[in-house]
Amino acid sequence: MQYKTICSIVFVLICNTFANGQEIRIRGDVDFSFTYTNIKAGEDYSLETESKQDGVRMDIKKLKRQAYWRVTVNKSDINWDNQVKVYVRRTSSGNGNGSVWGGTNYTLINNMPQTFMQGQGLLNNIYLQYKLSGISVELPANTYYTDIVYTLYEQ
Repeated sequence: MQYKTICSIVFVLICNTFANGQEIRIRGDVDFSFTYTNIKAGEDYSLETESKQDGVRMDIKKLKRQAYWRVTVNKSDINWDNQVKVYVRRTSSGNGNGSVWGGTNYTLINNMPQTFMQGQGLLNNIYLQYKLSGISVELPANTYYTDIVYTLYEQ
């Protein structure tokens, strides 16, 4: 017997700013699509998958001169299964007149904001990579959506 499960996961990336003038810009997108065929009844197929290392870029702009900052991340579920976990990490330090630290190891994205990375000064092209775990044929065939929210705080 053959089963076909299609699971499409889409992130909508959102950015917020906390104070006047500063700006965080997210460019790019992440879309995971899976098709399972020829799976026998009673079998499960767990999947952990990663996005491209440079599919999403973050820019930190319009800060006070050489200001320190931090970025928090959280998710806001639209149609999401709690069994599926979303992680993010940065894969580059960007370029510009600033520096960044933290965020190089995968961070589990929860529904509550948490500090993702910190830095100083203006930076462009900080690349982000995403990972999903918990994908299984036990998930109902559907399109799952969650918003990933980044918030910039100038310190």
